[in-house]
Amino acid sequence: MQIMRKLADTILALCLTLLFAGCAEEPVSHTMSGSITETVIPAPSLQGNLLGDSAKQRLSIYLPPSYEASPDKRYPVLYLLHGFTGTNRTWMIDPESANNEPAVDPRDGGYQQAGFLKRERLDSLITAGTVPELIIIAPNGRNAYKHSFYVNSPVTGRWEDYVVEDVVGFVDANYRTLPTASSRGIAGHSGGANGALFIAMRHSDVFGSVYAMAPCCSGQTFSLPLPEDPNTGSPTPFWEDVYTRIHALAATDQLPDTFTDRREDFYVNAELAASAAYAPNPDRAPLYGDYLFEKQDGALVLNRSALERRLALSVFRLVDQHESDLRSLRGILIDYGEHEMADLVTGNSELAEALARRGIPFEFEVYAGGDHGNMVTQRLESRGLKFFANSLEFSAE
Repeated sequence: MQIMRKLADTILALCLTLLFAGCAEEPVSHTMSGSITETVIPAPSLQGNLLGDSAKQRLSIYLPPSYEASPDKRYPVLYLLHGFTGTNRTWMIDPESANNEPAVDPRDGGYQQAGFLKRERLDSLITAGTVPELIIIAPNGRNAYKHSFYVNSPVTGRWEDYVVEDVVGFVDANYRTLPTASSRGIAGHSGGANGALFIAMRHSDVFGSVYAMAPCCSGQTFSLPLPEDPNTGSPTPFWEDVYTRIHALAATDQLPDTFTDRREDFYVNAELAASAAYAPNPDRAPLYGDYLFEKQDGALVLNRSALERRLALSVFRLVDQHESDLRSLRGILIDYGEHEMADLVTGNSELAEALARRGIPFEFEVYAGGDHGNMVTQRLESRGLKFFANSLEFSAE
């Protein structure tokens, strides 16, 4: 009997050992994970715009793994702005959305739905300790002209105020944020990078640090191709083509494909959007903008007034006006790839020189293997998130 009892005890111990060993090898069922969701928020700053864009706008939101389980914890926030033709879904797409395939224009390529950031990858970076927990917000900045440039305009709406007031106000009111500039970062790609710089230097009381990824429009001539032939004073053949076609437009549905083998096609689209944003003319229906080149006696002539209006809101010009604001930022990072477009290389070099000449602290990088958009996810994960980990405050103390 004693031998049988010992045998039973041994078998029980062995079963328990195997049971717990098996449990230890199973994944923990309650492992926390973050989430990406999409919502629609009120945008009173866009009310009454002449393009007919909605005063309600989509917003993509990443909440970190501990958000639901830690009801007393507050988090810093990173705001991400997309570039020309993009949407909030350029950065993040809600996998549970019932409307994940909006009616997008195939002529704009895949940038609208790029979904550069994935929930699983963000979770893993946080779990590995590479990046502290933070909330990430991607607002929509696309309008009827495919980009707002994030500036206030009586034609397109007050998109700068939309980001600074409507979006930030909604996020602080509805999520557990650390609602101070020192805990808010702003970043963007291309036109969104220019927008991030523009907003950060004008609202250093709202955003504490900025990362500009391959910014457009940043130089002393807005990073545009040479507008005039230096010998004749006439528009170059490039601009002659672009603005001859713009003047022939009677509606936006006559625009060419945005991305083709002809660079001029992109600029026909971008210049129409820029005119309505930077040189708006509410009395010039149906397209509502003053152009860089206007017709005069049948010829195209550079409109220096429209150019000056655009340059007045360029980040290059604003360095002088906002030098103290730029100095107050906790961090400025500007980068582009080694294969970036020549006009953007020139513009970003000019901006860097303007900052350096004034002794404004900033980081500036040219990274190997990059062109204008091939490494957006990689750069944000490997460089940008670490930059914000070091430049933002992650605690209220």
